[in-house]
Amino acid sequence: MTLKKADKILILFLMALSLFLIFPLLKNAPEADVASVYVKNEKVLSIDLGRDDTYEVEGTNGAVVIEVQDHKIRVTQENSPHHLCSRQGFVSSPNTPIVCLPNETVVQIEGDTQEDTVIQ
Repeated sequence: MTLKKADKILILFLMALSLFLIFPLLKNAPEADVASVYVKNEKVLSIDLGRDDTYEVEGTNGAVVIEVQDHKIRVTQENSPHHLCSRQGFVSSPNTPIVCLPNETVVQIEGDTQEDTVIQ
């Protein structure tokens, strides 16, 4: 099966349209002001995302260093076998937590999460 010229044009048009429509969604994402740090499901720290700084909490395997920069947050140092949560990089969305399972530490941006459906 080969694609005709009209098929190729339609595919390119749909791709361009989808890119054009996604930018307003990303641009208008709500900006959160606070992040919470949980160790063993207990809130141990509340961080103001408007203030660039470095924080340290004690996880299960040792210290977890958290950095805030330009309303984004990341884990810079932690003691775990593969260092996955420090490799994750900066996070700015309430829908994307930073989870360090070996340290039992979770960094969650608190904000308005937009729900698609409500189950009752």
